[in-house]
Amino acid sequence: MIAGFTRFSRLRRWGYTLVVIVGVLRIPAQAHFRLYGPLCDLGMAWDNARLSLTKVPHFVLFGLFFLFTAWQFDRLDRRSLSWSLVATLALGVLVELEEGATRTGNCRLADLLPDVGGALIAMALFLVPLILLRNRAADRIPPG
Repeated sequence: MIAGFTRFSRLRRWGYTLVVIVGVLRIPAQAHFRLYGPLCDLGMAWDNARLSLTKVPHFVLFGLFFLFTAWQFDRLDRRSLSWSLVATLALGVLVELEEGATRTGNCRLADLLPDVGGALIAMALFLVPLILLRNRAADRIPPG
């Protein structure tokens, strides 16, 4: 058995895989898998950006997806957080393309702003306490 590959880590990865599959297939399943050529608005006008930044569920859901993705790595470092951010952005692009292909939503480039914003907020909320705890532990080490 590989060190660190416990029953819990297998369940954790199976759960993550299941969440990703359900998340990706949910929108096409609502449209009974009738897909069309996606019509996407690729403009980044202030009106589109302002409208997109009011989508609170995108901030919350993509922030949770970022944390869930970061949890899949054995070590949390710059590399794992970067890959988690890339995976969150990729899911956001996929969701926008699905909304355009199924015609169940608006496929807009500006809608990626709350997705990335939610991931960055989740990263900040995760890293700030970690940095504070690390600094507090460093202050307790006696000099010398």
